[in-house]
Amino acid sequence: MAIAALFTFSSCEDFLDSTNFTEASSDTYPASPADLNKELAALYGVMNQFANDPLQTPWLVSNLMSDDLNGGGGTGDVEAHAVSHLKTNKESLYDLAWHCTYVGISRANAVINSVDAFDWTGQEATRNQLLGEAYFMRGLFYLWGVQFWGDIPAYWSAAAPDPCPQQSAEEVIFPHILADFVTASNLMSHGATTRGDGHATKGAAEGYLARAYMFYQGFYKKVGELANASLADVELPEQEGVTGSLSKSQVIAYLEDAINNGGYSLVDDYRRLWQYTNELTAPDYPYVADLAADGRYWADNGNEEQLFQVQFSNVASWNGTIAMGFTNMTSLYCGLRCDADEDGNSNGGIETLPFGQGWGQGTVNANLWDDWSDADPRKKATVLDAPNELAGFAFTTSCSEDAGYYNKKLMPVTCAESSFSDFNLSYTWWGVWRANNTGYPNSNGNSFQGDHFADIVLLRLADVMLMHSELTGDATQMNKVRARAGLGATTYTWQNIKNERRFELAGEGIRFNDLRRWSGKDGGTGCEAAVALERQNGSRVNYTGRWTTIKHSSSWAQRYADTDGFLPIPPAQINLIADEAVLKQNKGWYDGSDWNMSGTPVY
Repeated sequence: MAIAALFTFSSCEDFLDSTNFTEASSDTYPASPADLNKELAALYGVMNQFANDPLQTPWLVSNLMSDDLNGGGGTGDVEAHAVSHLKTNKESLYDLAWHCTYVGISRANAVINSVDAFDWTGQEATRNQLLGEAYFMRGLFYLWGVQFWGDIPAYWSAAAPDPCPQQSAEEVIFPHILADFVTASNLMSHGATTRGDGHATKGAAEGYLARAYMFYQGFYKKVGELANASLADVELPEQEGVTGSLSKSQVIAYLEDAINNGGYSLVDDYRRLWQYTNELTAPDYPYVADLAADGRYWADNGNEEQLFQVQFSNVASWNGTIAMGFTNMTSLYCGLRCDADEDGNSNGGIETLPFGQGWGQGTVNANLWDDWSDADPRKKATVLDAPNELAGFAFTTSCSEDAGYYNKKLMPVTCAESSFSDFNLSYTWWGVWRANNTGYPNSNGNSFQGDHFADIVLLRLADVMLMHSELTGDATQMNKVRARAGLGATTYTWQNIKNERRFELAGEGIRFNDLRRWSGKDGGTGCEAAVALERQNGSRVNYTGRWTTIKHSSSWAQRYADTDGFLPIPPAQINLIADEAVLKQNKGWYDGSDWNMSGTPVY
């Protein structure tokens, strides 16, 4: 990151008759593909900066804001409750998210605008791959930014203008996002990088192009059912790899290229997508005993179904800017609620094998469990029915918004070899693996909070296949996804594809923005997103060991109508600019609406 920061500086001594031989500047850096690779590594590293605070990440925030997950946590976890209730409890709640978004945009712009600072003769393919990755990452950060905040400051040059005013997400930023993914798709080649090595790929760019296009058409253009809509071509800005406009048929063609030529495939068993089927855990977890008997374990990080992911490494530390961003803190946040019940029983010991203790946030809303047919094997592969599956599970005296359902896709996982008596040694299965492979020490000395290295999966092939069916009205790809789950074929209807996306991708941070695009901007309290969110009111939860129902101080539907699902722009940024012509607050925030959660809800 320090190296990457160098290219944002220009020499301040140009007026002197001297040459700086000791410090890098934009005049001399980058000077080689190796330099550009360092800049690119720093660009990917921004995702680990995000990961340092899960409650500011696109993946967990989108999960909590959906109808399928509660804020959960303890009675004092105001932030998690605020996110889930579409409120805020403090002005700095999304400061890191804003910061990371613009660090990512700045670093991507720097790579894009400096790529031809040296001669690439004979290395054109390398140049195009590196540049394509930078365009992909810029599109990704802008996509996250506009889905979080809507109209935001935007620029595409090497340095930001001063001032850098808000731009229309609909009219200006989204065409640039689509152009970035088109450029990335056209510059990169299938197989140019090793699958799962952390780099963006051509297939990832094609998948994200469709995701951005579908959100743009659904949310901003309010087209409704995409398969039957006649969509106007989107005029794209001029840049390398882009010519003219983007049509629906082109987006479909990009998806088909990713599906047919990207080198990806569906993992043969849905359960093998998630880390609880690892070889240290599966033999002692009855739910997956059949897999263990056949020697079919976890498909691993970077498996054949993953197109893009956030990766982690064993260098997490309690010190430094990124600190714990190199471990999957989201897993810790989504673990079984710690503390104990009135009888002193606590979660996370041998009694709750194979799921580990954590903060109990992002619990699954009871409606998802009730809506989901038991005949769908993905239900129990995704949702842990803790009171019935874990003999030693306890509703703790501090739990809140806990219906007893947890997200298996994100939870920490233990194994029979785990040292349950000392969480700081080898508490998770990763800790045991690390202890058995001494070349991989735990740098932070805390297995309970530091040994979490499963990828955050941002895009997988099943999602790409479902997007294809939704755009085309052809159920072929949807039925392949269903077949992998052991389900029979069905026909395409808009409701069928909505249901399929909800259940196949449950708990992966996709649902909230799906609801938004199916509803359209300014949908009001009667739109699909508002109605789905409002169903949380009155759903059953356990609060401090007693059963009750979840409540909203006003209503989820009203909060969604007030905000359209956008977050507040950090007030510190508003105050810094102090000019509404440059930057103004989103509707529904810091006004007369019910935006403030000063304390945790009491049920």
